[in-house]
Amino acid sequence: MKVLLILPTSGYKHGYPSFFSSADFPTGFAYIASALRNVGHEVFGLNPNNDVSYKSAYEMVYDKIFQSLQNNKPDLIGLGGLSTDFKFINDAIQIIRKLTPDVPIVCGGGIINCDAEFIFSTFHPDFCIIGEGEEILVQLVNMLENGKKDYEEIPNLGYWHNETAKFTKRNFNYIDIDKRSFPDYEPFGIKTMLDDYAMATRYVYRYTRPNPRPMPIVSARGCPYSCTFCIHKKDGKYRSRSIENIMQEIKELYERYQFNVLIILDELFVAKKDRLRDFCIALLDAREKFGWDFDWIFQTHANSSLDREVLGMARKAGCYCFTYGLESASPRVLASMNKKTKPSQVAEAIEIGGSLGIGFYASFIFGDVVEIEETISESMSFFSRYCLNAHIYCGAISPYPGSKLFEDCLKRGIIHDKLEYYEHIDEQVFNMTTMPNRLWFPWTYLAIYLWKFFQFVKSTNASYCIKDMEAMNDPIALYYNKAIYKIRAMCTHCKKESYYRELLTDNVGSAMDTKNSNTRLFLSAFLRRIVGLSANKYNIPKIIAKGAVLFLVSFRHPIYKTLQPLIGEKEFIPSFITGCPHCNKRIRINIPIGNVEHRFNKIRKLLLKVLGNLQVN
Repeated sequence: MKVLLILPTSGYKHGYPSFFSSADFPTGFAYIASALRNVGHEVFGLNPNNDVSYKSAYEMVYDKIFQSLQNNKPDLIGLGGLSTDFKFINDAIQIIRKLTPDVPIVCGGGIINCDAEFIFSTFHPDFCIIGEGEEILVQLVNMLENGKKDYEEIPNLGYWHNETAKFTKRNFNYIDIDKRSFPDYEPFGIKTMLDDYAMATRYVYRYTRPNPRPMPIVSARGCPYSCTFCIHKKDGKYRSRSIENIMQEIKELYERYQFNVLIILDELFVAKKDRLRDFCIALLDAREKFGWDFDWIFQTHANSSLDREVLGMARKAGCYCFTYGLESASPRVLASMNKKTKPSQVAEAIEIGGSLGIGFYASFIFGDVVEIEETISESMSFFSRYCLNAHIYCGAISPYPGSKLFEDCLKRGIIHDKLEYYEHIDEQVFNMTTMPNRLWFPWTYLAIYLWKFFQFVKSTNASYCIKDMEAMNDPIALYYNKAIYKIRAMCTHCKKESYYRELLTDNVGSAMDTKNSNTRLFLSAFLRRIVGLSANKYNIPKIIAKGAVLFLVSFRHPIYKTLQPLIGEKEFIPSFITGCPHCNKRIRINIPIGNVEHRFNKIRKLLLKVLGNLQVN
């Protein structure tokens, strides 16, 4: 059979286009492509990303699907993604129904795993697969090819019988993970993504190489932990691949794609430090044997108990950065999240990694159900003490479908309408705390806004900055009217000089995309929230009038003192955020271009004045 697999479009919901890097590739599609090809089926891939020639995301997706259906004439179409891909998947299914109503559609991925019954009924594809899809989809395709409809024989399958949704028995006893064939990226244009769109990768996945070629790999599946914000279902135990199996895939990927940054995607690369030691020994041997030259990054749980010895081995083997799930530095919040970690574990990891020249990458997510002023202060104090030089981000916790938080929000009425929530997912922040809206929303939005500018990061001035004339046709630079610059700068931490290539505003040299930091949009977002109005039911003048009063009153609260480190000591000047390839700490590189005024400087002066006058009891 001919099977068409359609990747989700990264920029579909948040403003088309959003360029898509190989670092963000959904590897599940590549695994499914490989499984189908191995049993003789013909697989076509559609990657509707990185094409800016259309007026809208919908027009682009419509035309891409139309062309693919015309050219490939598939017998079955597979698509899926995360809950945040709701709008894309919904529109794509409707487009397929309009163009080829008789071709069966199967949907899978996290969006199905987390809320199968609701999503299956809402999208109404012909089939859905719950859990890992390789063997299930192969069984389904073989059955359809033979003209059978004995769907009850296939586990973890959703289908329709007399317009009623049916779900077969659940069986998550998957095959030995080492017996899975390696993922096949070829149908999806991975080489073009590596060649032309590496600059779309977040900086932490590319700063070690001036010409990055980031490649993802999955070394384990499942997770033994049950964090309240996590969407992973207990659909099978944690399973890790053997070191030999991982090395074989790395060898094949390196020979085919010549990547120079390896991203180990799984959230729990090493459950115990011995696995990391074995991986490093094998990798060091393979580097010497095959001449591999790449840096790598991994993530794991703080209970892995990584120590100086094993992290030292990782550094020697080319590891430049690692991450624990940080989330919060408040023991009370961590207990509520069921994280089973302690702030001291993270602090120790940051300090050991820093002494070895390994970076640390993580995020704070504020807003757990027990979050209060004191817990926020605990996290911000931890940040000021340990995280100023680490690759740390800030956000608000989200009640994604599949998580305990999502179910709690439904029960508490914080999410009133499930369908409306999906349609506007990631467009708003929810207050799940006991803090009043007039305090929670202004602080959260302001913290996220200030974090964007990284004014707390130590800065250094570029000693050399010139346009890369060989990259004049870079597709991302052309679209944004920017250019790739060659830059040299000395690290403010280790005093070593490094060479970078960075996408900067052409003839200006500022990597800050100010249109994404629009003050008016920022203000309207949280003002709507603190007066308790939804996005489609508000009167702008009333919101501004009422919201402004609440906003100013809220600023009298001592919690705003916690934001002072984010404002920084110096005024904003054109710069970009990156890491030092030597010590792997975060730095801000200034691009001296004269006296350039920036809107953030005005906001900064106002905030310093307000916070400076704040009296803390």
